[in-house]
Formats: sequence, structure tokens, C-alpha cells
Amino acid sequence: MRPPSLSDFLASEAGSALRARFHEQTLANGALLPESEMDQVLVVKRGRLRVYLTTPERELSLVYLNEGDVFSTHTRAQLQAVQPTLLLMAQRAVIERELAHYPALQRAVISVLATVLNQAITLIEDLAFHQVRGRIARYLLRCADRQKVAVEPGSAIRLDLGLEEIAALLGTTRQTASTELNALMHAGILAREGRHHIKICMPDRLQACARENAVSAS
Repeated sequence: MRPPSLSDFLASEAGSALRARFHEQTLANGALLPESEMDQVLVVKRGRLRVYLTTPERELSLVYLNEGDVFSTHTRAQLQAVQPTLLLMAQRAVIERELAHYPALQRAVISVLATVLNQAITLIEDLAFHQVRGRIARYLLRCADRQKVAVEPGSAIRLDLGLEEIAALLGTTRQTASTELNALMHAGILAREGRHHIKICMPDRLQACARENAVSAS
């Protein structure tokens, strides 16, 4: 059973005073969070948001925010709904004054900060030390770990993201990610199992790709 989320707390009697500080905002699938002159704190009440950096040439996803997650708009990142999303929004200065009085809010903020920091460090490590094939192998092994899937022949890893979303998380293009994933399949290391699953055929080879496809230092 999952612990109560911040959304649960805000919906409770104990969180009613804090809830009054927020207003609701809806985003359609694919919509960007509008820019505001004031920094805001947001809570995902329902749906999912992608936090990413962008240039005219490429996009780099940092993290996905799910129900109960908290984020602040003071960063340079953009936020986009990847499904119909309902947000609770409040001015950052107001919420900072309330932070000391609400342990549930503190836990939610720390949890999301830890997730974003972990993802950022993983991304830096991937970009600095691993080629795309190695990044894909590392991503699949992380998925297996989160899903508590044994890394052994015949195990299936569920893909919760599309290939374009995975590519953005790994700092590459969809075409390159597709080419490298197909190469792993042609080598017999992986196999597709239905639309949303990848089967591990050669776990030792997959782990070797995750370790050894390092970018040579120049």
C-alpha cells in the first residue's frame, strides 16, 4: 500500500488550511505550463508532467512528475503535460512561509528534489561516459530494478515510455535510440515481447553493454 501523497494530505481535514493557498489549473495532453511573472509551486493532483530542457536542435528530459509530486517554476526547465493533468498552484513565497508547519509538504519537496537530482546525475554520467547503446542498456537495467524484475534470460521489462520519450531522457534522438535498440535485438541480447515489453535474452551481454560502452576520453 502506497503512503499518502501530498494530494491526499491537501484533500484531508488536516491539510485544508494549506489547500486554501492553492488554486487549480488544468492542462490538456501536450500543453505547456504557461509562464508566470512570479515563481510558483505546483502539486500534481492528477495526470503527469514532463520536466525538460530545450534548444532549437534538441530536447532533454530531466524527470516525470506524477500524482502527489511537487515542483517549482523558478528553474529554467519547461513543463509539459503528457496526459490530461490537473495541478494545484500557489505562489512560491507563500508556500515557503508555510513549509516549516507541514511535514507532509517537506517530505514531498525532499522526495522530488532527490528524484530530480538522481536523474540529473544519471544523465550527466550517461552523456559523459557512455555511448547511446550503453545508455539504453543502463536504462533497461534501471527499469528492471524499479520493477523488481530479475535480470535473467526470459525476463520481460515493461516500457512505460515511448521510444521518443526514452530518447529524450537519454540525451539522444529517436532515430539513434531506435537504431541502437534494434542493434541489441539483432545481436540476440534483447527481443520485443508485445508492444510494451522488452525481453532479456542475454543478461550478461546486456550488463556488459551497460559497463563497457564508455566514451573514450580525448
